[in-house]
Amino acid sequence: MKVIVTTRHLKNAKDSEKIKSYALKKTSRIQRYVKAEKDPSELRVILSSEKFRDTAEISISCGNIKAISTVEANDMYSAIDNAVDTIVKQLKKQTEKKTKEKRRTGAKTKEDVIETIPSLEIENEYLSDMEIHKLPFKPMSIEEASLQLKVSDANFVAFKNSESGLMNVIYISRRGHKILIEP
Repeated sequence: MKVIVTTRHLKNAKDSEKIKSYALKKTSRIQRYVKAEKDPSELRVILSSEKFRDTAEISISCGNIKAISTVEANDMYSAIDNAVDTIVKQLKKQTEKKTKEKRRTGAKTKEDVIETIPSLEIENEYLSDMEIHKLPFKPMSIEEASLQLKVSDANFVAFKNSESGLMNVIYISRRGHKILIEP
């Protein structure tokens, strides 16, 4: 990380060097939140003094992270401390925002989770000749399920009810009536 410390209108050179070294020491807190090896980064510190006001301005740019803080105080050391604190707050907020976005986009879907579950081997002889039918993933209304039952040659249709969100079954009884089973 490139750190540039500029002083303006400070009274003597001896104080100027002390304040510059203090500012460099304090900016090490900021460097923790910036990954300089990934993106070229620059940290600018401008320290100025006018009459009774000391101003510390800190700006950082690193890739898509940008933060600026300007603080006026009666003492240059407290101005530097306050400016560094506000920059650290801004950087924390930006990095937390990035991690939350990564966590949201990194979440797995149901299909991804199901694919990662190892399939269970069926050891029982009776279960080995069983046919497995997959249900449609799309939720259906009762009318759609009734039409699906008419079209198919099966005696029943299991579906997820779009109104309640629960599993339902429609089947044709021995008398020929359609019967709906709800949990």
